[in-house]
Amino acid sequence: MMIGIQQSHKYNPADGADSREWEMEMAREVQHRAFPRSHPQIAGLDYYGDWRPASGLSSDYLDYFELPEGNLGLAMGDVAGKGLAAALLTSNLHGLARALRPGYGSLAGLASAIDELFYEVCPDSSYATMFIARHDPARRLLHYVNAGHEPPVVLRKTARGYWPVELEPTGPVIGMLRKSSFEEGAISLAPGDILVAYTDGLCETVNAHGEPWGFQRMLAAIQASSFRSARDIVERVLETAEQYGSGAPRYDDMTLWLGRVEDSASRTLTFDESVPLQAVA
Repeated sequence: MMIGIQQSHKYNPADGADSREWEMEMAREVQHRAFPRSHPQIAGLDYYGDWRPASGLSSDYLDYFELPEGNLGLAMGDVAGKGLAAALLTSNLHGLARALRPGYGSLAGLASAIDELFYEVCPDSSYATMFIARHDPARRLLHYVNAGHEPPVVLRKTARGYWPVELEPTGPVIGMLRKSSFEEGAISLAPGDILVAYTDGLCETVNAHGEPWGFQRMLAAIQASSFRSARDIVERVLETAEQYGSGAPRYDDMTLWLGRVEDSASRTLTFDESVPLQAVA
C-alpha cells in the first residue's frame, strides 16, 4: 500500500493560522507515515491493505513487514476511543510493535511484551484489540495471536465456493490488565485460500436508516471480486462499504487487509516439518 503525503506548510504565528489546526495536520501526517510505505514481495502471496479514517485522526493500526526466511509479518489493531488521545495510543502501539519485533521469539511472547508496556501508558478507560500474524509461504502456515480483535477469516476455496473459518481470540485485549497471557494459533493455507483481516468499523458502517453493512455483506463483496487482484478486491470492498454508508455520518475507521495464497507457494510438508494446528478446525 502506498499512501501519498502532502507537504505541510510550516506554522508561523504571524500568518494568523490556527495553531490547533496546524498541530492536527502534523498529527495526521505522522499517522500517514506510520502506515506501510513499502510492499515486500512474498513468494506465493498476493496481498494488499488500506484504510479509511472516519475523521482526520485514526484509531486503527495496520503494519506488515518482511521477516526472515521469506515470511511476512502482519499486525492490525484498533484502539478504543476517538480523537487525539486514541491517535496517540495508536502511534504508541505501532512504535512498541516495531521496536519489540526483532527479538520477539514467539508471537505469544511479542503480544505479552506489547501488552505489558502498553498497559503503562494506557488510561483506565482505554485498551486496544490486536491481531499479530506470521505467514510462512514455504510451509503454507499462518501463525497468529488474536488479542480480542474482530476475528479475521480464512476463506477456504472449495468446489462450491468459499468456506469461512474465523480466527477467534486467543487472548484478552491489549492494555486492560497488568499481566496477560496469550496463546499462539496456527492454521494451514492452501492455494486459492484468502485471508481477510479488518477492523470492526468496516462491518459497522451504517446506511441512512441506521442499518449496519455487516459481516455477510463484506464476505459477499469479497467473493464477488475474488477473481481480481488483492489490491482490486480491497479497493472495491472499501468503496462498496462507503457507498452503502453514503448519507449517514461515519464514526469509526475502516481498515482492511487481504492476502490470497497463490499456487507457487504450494509445497508438501515432510513428517518432521509438520506443525500441530491450534484453535481452529
